Amino acid sequence: MSDCGDIASVNLDYADRPQGLPARLWRWTLRLVGQVRRQVLCRLRPGYVARARLRRRGECRQCGSCCDLTFHCPLLTADYRCKWYHRRTRTCRDFPIDALDLRLTRVPCGHWFEPEDADGADSAR
Repeated sequence: MSDCGDIASVNLDYADRPQGLPARLWRWTLRLVGQVRRQVLCRLRPGYVARARLRRRGECRQCGSCCDLTFHCPLLTADYRCKWYHRRTRTCRDFPIDALDLRLTRVPCGHWFEPEDADGADSAR
């Protein structure tokens, strides 16, 4: 990644690119699983999503990385900006829902998460 200046420091490990076809296929599969997971959480677990959002820190880099996870979003411009950024869907607004999204997608995100409560009440499992 050439410009890592606005990536949250806790996410710098996610900025590396996988090498070789098996690694790229594995990364794509994880991103697809993450995409399905986010759709399910946003629709069936809105309370969890709202609680997780309270622990989210940082800000969106508006780099388009999360819009190009498994399939290229048709709303991205040539410079990887969202045409509908201020009217984007709930799933897009809520990305990343929690720290697992950052681990699954390995997007060099400007967001990071405060640790969960010790009692584990925020667990999505």
